[in-house]
Amino acid sequence: MTGSRELPDDAAADGGAGAAVPVRGARRAGPAPAGIAGEASAGVAGVARTAAGLARACHPGPAVAVTTLVTVLVAVAGWGPAGTALTALAVLTGQLSVGWCNDAVDDARDAAAGRTSKPIVAGLVSARTVRVAAFAALAACVPLSLACGVVAGATHLVAVAAAWVYNLWLKGTAVSWAPYAAGFGAVPVFVAAGTPGHGLPVSPPAWWAVLAAALLGCAAHLANVLPDIETDVATGVRGWPQRLGPARVRVLLPLPLLAASALLVVAPPGPAGPVRWLALAGVAACAAAGLLLARRVPVAPFAAAIGAAGIDVLLLAATSGVVTGG
Repeated sequence: MTGSRELPDDAAADGGAGAAVPVRGARRAGPAPAGIAGEASAGVAGVARTAAGLARACHPGPAVAVTTLVTVLVAVAGWGPAGTALTALAVLTGQLSVGWCNDAVDDARDAAAGRTSKPIVAGLVSARTVRVAAFAALAACVPLSLACGVVAGATHLVAVAAAWVYNLWLKGTAVSWAPYAAGFGAVPVFVAAGTPGHGLPVSPPAWWAVLAAALLGCAAHLANVLPDIETDVATGVRGWPQRLGPARVRVLLPLPLLAASALLVVAPPGPAGPVRWLALAGVAACAAAGLLLARRVPVAPFAAAIGAAGIDVLLLAATSGVVTGG
C-alpha cells in the first residue's frame, strides 16, 4: 500500500454538518463558529497525528543513539561548540532520512505482515508524507555535512548513501552487513577529517579504530534485525541475519562486539591499563545480558549493542592515536 490511510475524523464531519446549517438571521448564526472551531480542531489533530507518525517512522531509537554517540566522540576530540553542534545536526538529519526511507520502502511488506506498530500501516501518516520527509532530511543533511569540512562532510554523506543503498537494495541480500560496516567504519574517518588543526591532506585514523567501528556496525545490524527475522523471512527479505536465523544470530551477536572492544584494548600503542580492561569487561557484560535476555525482551540485543558501542566510543575518545594514524 502506498496511499494514505487517514483515520476517520468525526470532528471534521461534525464541522461540515455545522457549516451546512442555513443562516437566515442573527438568531441562526450560532452554529457557524462551532463548525469552524470543529474544523480547526480537526486540522490541529491531523497535524499532531502526522507529526507523531513521522516521529515513530524515523526509527527514533537508532537515530538518537547514533547521533549521540558520534556527537560525544567529536566533542571529546576537540571540535569545539560550533563543530559539535554542526555534527549533531548533520548526523541527526542523515539518520532521519535513513529511518524515513526505510519505513517508506518497507510499507507494502509491513502491511502484508500486519505490522500495525508501524505508523504507515496504522494510518498515522501516509507513505507519501514519509517519502517527502526522507528526501527533505537528506537535502538538509548535504549542506550541514559539508559545513563540517569538505572531507568530513563527504565521508558522512558516503555513510548516509550506504544506508540508503541498504534500504533500497542490499537489505535482502547476503551482503546486507556491508552498509552497516561502511557507515560505522566511516565514523573515525569523519572525526579525523574534521578535527581542528588537521588540514589537508587529512591524517588517516588508526586502522584498528576503523576496523573496530566496522565490527560494531555488523553487531548493530544483527541486533537491529533480530526481533523481525521471522516476519522478514515470511515477506521475502533474505538478508544476512535472515539467512542465519534467529538462533544463530543470538549466538553470533556478541562476537563482533567483543572483537571490536578487544581491538580497542590491545591494538593502541603502549600497555593496556586497567581502564581498558575494565571497559572490555563492561562490553562483555553487555553482550552477555543481550544474549540471555534476547528471547524474553526482543529489544535487549539492540540495547546491549548500544551499551557496548557507548563504552567503545569512550575508549576511542580516551585513546591517543585514534584521530591520527599510529
